[in-house]
Amino acid sequence: MSSAASVSSMPRLGFRALAVLTLVGIAVQFFLAGMTVFGAGTGWEAHAATGGAIGLPILGLSLMSFLAGLREHRRMASVLFALYLLQVTLAAVGQGQPLIGALHPVNGLLMGLLAARLNFRLGFLR
Repeated sequence: MSSAASVSSMPRLGFRALAVLTLVGIAVQFFLAGMTVFGAGTGWEAHAATGGAIGLPILGLSLMSFLAGLREHRRMASVLFALYLLQVTLAAVGQGQPLIGALHPVNGLLMGLLAARLNFRLGFLR
């Protein structure tokens, strides 16, 4: 029996739910940005608000990865949290430094890829 199988079902289920929520939230972020860029959105406010909200499931993933049966996901959850902090920093700095701000969508892509990989490892997206 693997360490993942020995974990209580509730923490594992919660971790999986947070991983799915994170991936969906990142996809919504790209959609909101696209709506705004192509004139169908109401501005960047919804994108910024959703970006702030995504921090909660990402923080939850990072914290939950310290539970005994979820430690195998700690590295991915920690990197995702670090990329989220970088994402917020890029958005803030990008206001005055457009070349640095241009890295914001690239970092968002990395976050999405990592969130998809985490979901794949958890048994989703197979």
